[in-house]
Amino acid sequence: MAEKRPGKKAKSEPLPDRIEIKIQPDPKPDTPSYYINYAAVAHTEYDFLVSVLRAPAQLTPEQTELAKKGSAVPVEPILQLIIPPRLVDGLIKALSIQKEKYEREHGPIRHEKQPTG
Repeated sequence: MAEKRPGKKAKSEPLPDRIEIKIQPDPKPDTPSYYINYAAVAHTEYDFLVSVLRAPAQLTPEQTELAKKGSAVPVEPILQLIIPPRLVDGLIKALSIQKEKYEREHGPIRHEKQPTG
């Protein structure tokens, strides 16, 4: 066995080349799925936050009163996604590509006004 000498550094091994990993989502029957019809996006210095929810078809009396006053109606998000900034451009690109494919197959997406109260 070689003897270590004080003050001498061992040679470091070269780092392996980086490899590109292709990831394919593989949802299982018990993978949670959520239907959403509303998304709110915010950000901090460190990440983006996407809060998704299912806006109610019927408002509660309290929510109706808030809406009549012009106040925001609080609805608890189903899920919040915290996304690091370096993923945002790729997410926007992926959504744009899928939107283009959808519209080629099904026609332009119609933007209907949501019913109120």
